[in-house]
Formats: sequence, C-alpha cells, structure tokens
Amino acid sequence: MSASMLRVAAVPLELSGGGISPPVNRVSLIAERLARAAHEGIGLAVFPEACLVECASLAKLSRREFQALAEPLDGPSVSAVADAVEATGVGAGVGLFERAPDGRIFNSYVICMPGGIRHCHRKLYAFEHRRVECGDRFTVFDTAWGVRIGVLIGADNYLIENVRTTALMGATLLIAPHRRYLSASQCAKRDPIGALSRWLPARAADNGMFVAFSAATEGGSEKGNAHVGEMDSALIVDPCGRVLADSAGGESAFVSAELDTALIAESVGRRWLERRRPELYGPLARAADAARAMQHTEVVARGGAVPLSVAVVGRDRLTVKWNVR
Repeated sequence: MSASMLRVAAVPLELSGGGISPPVNRVSLIAERLARAAHEGIGLAVFPEACLVECASLAKLSRREFQALAEPLDGPSVSAVADAVEATGVGAGVGLFERAPDGRIFNSYVICMPGGIRHCHRKLYAFEHRRVECGDRFTVFDTAWGVRIGVLIGADNYLIENVRTTALMGATLLIAPHRRYLSASQCAKRDPIGALSRWLPARAADNGMFVAFSAATEGGSEKGNAHVGEMDSALIVDPCGRVLADSAGGESAFVSAELDTALIAESVGRRWLERRRPELYGPLARAADAARAMQHTEVVARGGAVPLSVAVVGRDRLTVKWNVR
C-alpha cells in the first residue's frame, strides 16, 4: 500500500466501569473491529491507551490485583491481536500494562504490523497506579506505507516538547491513544478527554504531521455538564491542523481518513520546522536546570539532612569546632 493510499482508523472503546474482566473479552472486540476495518480498506487501526485492560479504576488496586493485569509483550493478549492482524491484513495499535523481563510494569502501547513486526512505546508520564514505571525514550519508526510513525500515550501529548521532539525525529504520523482513568490523581481529574481533542490539531499544525487519536471512556459517566460520549473520542487531523474525521455526534465503530502525504511538505508547520534556530533555545534547558535547583533548595529548607561544619571563633584564636550532619 502506498503512502498516499494509507487509510487510518481511530477506534474509540467504552469501559464498563465495573470490575476486572478477562483480556480475552477485549481481544475479541478488537478482532471484530479489525475485521470490519479490513472490509473498508483500512491499513492501520488505532485503539485507545490500555485498551486490553477492562478496569476503569486502577489507583486503588492492590499490588497482587494490579500485577495480575500486566503481561509481557509476547503474552497471550498481544499475541492474539497479532494473529488478528495477520488474518485481516490491518495493522493495529493496542495498549496494555506491560510486565518487563526485570519485573517492572509500564503503561505501554504496541503497534502490531502485518508480517509479525511489533513496535512498543512506554508511556513517559505515567500516573495510573503507584507501581507503574515511566518510560525513558521516544518511539519513532519507519513503515512499509512510507510514513514514519511516532507514538505518545495520553499525558505524553500534554507537553509541547514531546510532540516537537517526535517530529524532529522524523515522524509524519503521530499515534496518540488516550484513556479516561477513574483515579484519585489530580492529574487524571483535570484531564477531560476534550482537552486533547482541542490541543492535538494545534500540535499537528505546529509540526506538520498527521495525528490519530482514540480514547477509552467510561460508559454513562459525566465530566462537568458534558457527557463523555459526546466529546471527540476519536479524531484524525491533517498536517495543517484540519480535522479529517471525528466521532462528534456519531455512533460508528470507528472513524477513518486517507492520509495524503503531499500535505506534509505543503504545511506551514513543516516548513518552519526546517527553519528552527536551535542556538536560540538554550533558555529552555537552563530554565529546567534552574527549576530543579530551586526544588532542591526548597527540600533542604524544609529539613533535609546536609553536612555542615560549625566553628565558634574567639578574638585571637579558634576555641571550638565540630561537625554536624
């Protein structure tokens, strides 16, 4: 499939809001969506963050309960999705809680491609559960479709620098899965799904890239005065910031759009991306260093332990000297 003919689908999903259900239920739903996508000529289907986990509230899970949700990248759920990809010929991006070989757990997103290729991104800003580790690198890779894909999960997209770095690494399509967590975290409570549906068109225009966004929401819940289901839980944006497809007011299983990659070179954002002047941007790094130094000073002022030498000096000689820690 040529790049100009690549058709992408953003697939929203609904959480039951109840307890934990077996991953096999989610895999069956994903396989059904992939079969439908194949009939419509879709090349890549973008599912939400942590879509393989059917549990709306994670923060209060015990260590044993949370660890039971996690599985390795070659575990049964991802392997079953990969089998569905091979059967349909449609690539699929799915989210899970990954148990790494060293036992750590990450909020990860895996893109399974036809032919058995898999690419994984670990969320950089993870807050869903106290036992989730944060990833430490960006994820950008080439595809047979001629587009270069970057992945940022949920809160990763909140910082402008993350999207810009992904674009500077050559990404022309940003996959931005999301999920609304029922959590005691203030970060989660202040994160309406609608925020990303407003911010991502700006990110796309700034960087001259396509963006595919899909979200998992709790069925029947409310956020302020707006029903979550009425917000854009699936969105595809072009490199000029124009919305190609969205789920506003729709009941379809997914939304889709064809990516015309000629728009990338024509976009204002991509042209200005090539005219950046990195020598001017030093204050960005220096400001971060200053903030960290200030944070350290505040910790010390609140009673942190530091080595300290104290001396009492007379007029003519040193009379007392001692060390305090």
